[in-house]
Amino acid sequence: MKRVLRALILCLVCGLPADVDAQTWPNRPFRLIVPTGPGAATDVMARLLADGISRNLSQAMVVENMPGASGILAHQAVAHAAPDGYTFLFTNTSGMAINRISFKQLPYDPIKDFTAVAMVCNQGPQMISVNAELPVKTLTELIAYANTHRGKLSIAFDTTAGAAAFAAKLFNRRADLGLIEVPYRSAAQMTQDVASGVNQVMVSSVAAAQSVVDAGKVRRIAITSKARFRGLPDLPAVSETVPGIAVDGFFAVVAPAGTPADIVARLNREIADYLKGPEIQQRLISFGLATEGAGTPASTAQFIRKEQDHWRALAKELGVEPQ
Repeated sequence: MKRVLRALILCLVCGLPADVDAQTWPNRPFRLIVPTGPGAATDVMARLLADGISRNLSQAMVVENMPGASGILAHQAVAHAAPDGYTFLFTNTSGMAINRISFKQLPYDPIKDFTAVAMVCNQGPQMISVNAELPVKTLTELIAYANTHRGKLSIAFDTTAGAAAFAAKLFNRRADLGLIEVPYRSAAQMTQDVASGVNQVMVSSVAAAQSVVDAGKVRRIAITSKARFRGLPDLPAVSETVPGIAVDGFFAVVAPAGTPADIVARLNREIADYLKGPEIQQRLISFGLATEGAGTPASTAQFIRKEQDHWRALAKELGVEPQ
């Protein structure tokens, strides 16, 4: 009985839940909640990460898909989960930043309800591409063509990828193009419609457009990262033509607030080691993503806060009102 009391007191002093031993963690499988369905880019990246971490820790990091409501269901579930080091969230730009400005009320607080663990990807640019029949090969040519055909061209974007909608609206406004904005709820349908000429311009992830680019039906002309993307060095950044436009998405791992710091630090180190591997670096590039490493829990939290400020400023500029 005395041993049990001493253990409970030690847990309270150290700030650990009574059933958590940071020295032996993990001693059973643990969960990585993903806010999308199977097969989406977020899911693929989460599974790659989970596979690598599982091998290193000798315990299964089990990916659990929880799609729906712009990722709100997954974020709410993790926000309310026990902070015992056995539930983590593979979060993204929408869940941590865009949802805050898109919804009047959220059943979770992106700042207070989570503990940052590690960055996975801090470079997830969108891409501007056009139907291959459109007589433009550069962003400058697209701007000129749109101005001479004002009100006759459309720009498509997938609303399930929040960054794409912002990038499309920002480009349309700052370049003063007068493009008709066409939202989609499916990246696959959007890319096919642009490939067939239903819409002339689109903003999408690199991966979403890859098949129609390879088929020669769509031509990519610019990337929305701050500088040229290392995976497509010949593709100009939008900012080279329209200064100030930089739209990058991100992926990170977070835990419920109150998760023991020792466990957070341990998982951070494991993710950092995994991201240094050439295999994952190449896989990221193939998806149109890149990473500068896991950082630290503190630097990850700081990055997320800066992103929240960035997206809030964009929403104000574009007049985006929460629904």
